[in-house]
Amino acid sequence: MIRIKDRVFFLDSMDTTYGFMIDEQGHLEHLYYGAKLDETIDYNTLRFQSDFEYGSATSYSKETRGVMLNEKPLEVSSYGKGDYREPTIHLELPDGSRTVDLTYVRHSIAKSLSFQGLPQADKDETLVITLEDKTTNIELELFYTVLEASNMIVRNMRLYNRNDSPIILDKILSMNLDMPNNSYLLSKLDGAWIRERHIHDTPLLYGTVRFDSKKGVSSSNHNPFFVLKEPHTTDEFGRAYGAALIYSGNYETSVEINPHDMLRINMGINSFDFRYKVEAGRSFITPEVLLTYSNKGLNQLTQQFHQCINDHIVSKEFRYKERPIVINNWEATYFDFNEKKLLAIAKQAKRLGIELLCLDDGWFGNRDDDTSSLGDWTYNPKKIKHGLQSLASKINKIGLDFGLWVEPEMVSENSEMYRAHPSWVIRTPHHEPSQGRHQWMLDLTNPDVVEHLKSTLTTLFQSANITYVKWDMNRNISDVYSPHYKADEQGRFHHDYICGLYHVLDHLKTTFPTILFESCSSGGNRFDLGMLYYMPQTWTSDNTDAYERTTIQEGTSLLYPLSTISNHVSGNRSHQTFRHVPLESRFNVACFGILGYELDVTALTPFERRLITRQIEYYKEHRTLFQFGRFSRLHSLQDQNHTVWMVDNEDDAQVLYFQQLFRPNDRIDVIRVTGLESGKYRITNREQAMNIRHFGSLVNRALPIHLRVNSWLHNAIANRYLFPIETVDCTVDSIQLEEQGFILPHPFTGTDHGEHDMILEDFGSRLYRFEKIND
Repeated sequence: MIRIKDRVFFLDSMDTTYGFMIDEQGHLEHLYYGAKLDETIDYNTLRFQSDFEYGSATSYSKETRGVMLNEKPLEVSSYGKGDYREPTIHLELPDGSRTVDLTYVRHSIAKSLSFQGLPQADKDETLVITLEDKTTNIELELFYTVLEASNMIVRNMRLYNRNDSPIILDKILSMNLDMPNNSYLLSKLDGAWIRERHIHDTPLLYGTVRFDSKKGVSSSNHNPFFVLKEPHTTDEFGRAYGAALIYSGNYETSVEINPHDMLRINMGINSFDFRYKVEAGRSFITPEVLLTYSNKGLNQLTQQFHQCINDHIVSKEFRYKERPIVINNWEATYFDFNEKKLLAIAKQAKRLGIELLCLDDGWFGNRDDDTSSLGDWTYNPKKIKHGLQSLASKINKIGLDFGLWVEPEMVSENSEMYRAHPSWVIRTPHHEPSQGRHQWMLDLTNPDVVEHLKSTLTTLFQSANITYVKWDMNRNISDVYSPHYKADEQGRFHHDYICGLYHVLDHLKTTFPTILFESCSSGGNRFDLGMLYYMPQTWTSDNTDAYERTTIQEGTSLLYPLSTISNHVSGNRSHQTFRHVPLESRFNVACFGILGYELDVTALTPFERRLITRQIEYYKEHRTLFQFGRFSRLHSLQDQNHTVWMVDNEDDAQVLYFQQLFRPNDRIDVIRVTGLESGKYRITNREQAMNIRHFGSLVNRALPIHLRVNSWLHNAIANRYLFPIETVDCTVDSIQLEEQGFILPHPFTGTDHGEHDMILEDFGSRLYRFEKIND
């Protein structure tokens, strides 16, 4: 709801209020962002005002002595009129001057506003505030949208050049937020390849903290998202603000605290290596930012983001549509496969209950390793004898849907495409371009490249019954330059590259509305809201080790809903860490989101086949909950030896209990569960099994028969017998769950164990269901 009275604007969601006003000089002054305010509030009590000029300060004008922009909380900030903090906008006017003073002109309400060429949230009503600098002919529109149900504010800006000559944008961000500091911690998602989105908290001191990406992608180093939280805020208690950028390229975020303890947040396109000429009469639109607030901890913040993304970012065709269970052949075969091998994988996958086969890298050109053929998107007849249409038909006849891996933004030096179009590679005039993974990048600022990709990929995706596409990107941009631009236009490259990519994706999304696209960039190198607008799910990480995935998925969950988080159960030894994690734990972690498998299903033991069959049956039974339920973090490996997650729909819940390392003679653990509807709940555990090999020489204490360890009989039984775990089946009250918690079975201690004890090895886990009992 948008409330406007005189010169004051309040944006009310279900539980929050965002307020600002037009001050006496015409600037937009921020008033408040927090829990919902009563409509009768006196806005003057929300203002920070001074009426005298202290030493070394700069007053706005000689008529307004004591009005200092450097101390005023603003909605947008520029350089040159006494505000010395980080500005939202910095530009160069036709005469070379750089001072801009933006003041209020008018406001309006726009219906269903959209911006061509950029990903964005679906909207109803948008408040448009128009500012201008009358002396320099610069006009700026600020956009504010309230998404009431998810307690979200959407912000961005559009700048118009009303001059007769071009201006140069050196910096134009999406939002500025000024408010008093409250000893906040900055919580952000940092990492690297196969170690993405780990949560790190940083205390904020006087000065500026800045994080960004200069890679041409949003990057796995720092996600374009952050949380500001009070020092004692937890997942369940405390105040926190969150912000996320709907953009996939270079971005920046800065958080500044000035000596008077006023905090400024800026977020948007990275101003590094950005210099954008705006011609006379033209405009520039910035990406949108999602802003939200919670006074009930980080889980509420998370749930608000999840609801917003599922309701307003993901394409309508896939909102709340169940995702298929995928088998991907990459870790099963790498480049070494043929049609016979693929069909064998498909047949076994169908028996296990899997629903779709994705053919990964190596199916095209002469691609037998990663040194050739990117850009040559025609099938390799040595591997696929009769083409994709024939292969897809055979896969469909087996009973699986068919998906395909592509990496369209890349080209190999050894490829027909490069030999035909060497000028399409991103490179500078004076240097040999750097390579990553033996490949170069195509220049998507070049309209010819964009049109080629649209045409080639349209033909490819029409060539067979393809229902799923994994879109990969395995390197970052280097050698930044385009012959398509003049010398004074090169600073627009990074943004235009992303806009070129968005243009291709928009075409494909429109042409193939039923294809499920999954974004991937060496795993999670481009996991952002911009890509999710075009592709409703993202490959979370190339690291499928379930232990590491608990940290990756936990960090990812701060912002991104389970319906966007793609997870695979991989083989007995992680290909990334060489760690062994029990097969049941690999599933228990992967099922929190979109489930898939990435291992050679033709080489499974009978024990593994039976386990996977039961896992898939369980996931299908609860798929809607695992993909679209309300997610909560109850405990974290960052704080203790266990990760505990919950996904629920208020009267039905699934709770993961994952152990890092076994601790001898440990305490009986308790899980406190909050947020469920009042009433009684039946708690049961998913039927899991252990392999008797895990008992080692203790096997004869576990079984009623005597076995010689590693004998043929021992191995024969181990390959077929599913040793059951303890059984939990009890009824508890929701008050008991909140106040005391669910008491877990006694852990294994020493060499003996009872019938109901929990034998939980290193990296072991349990999955519990909490089902409401209706009287």
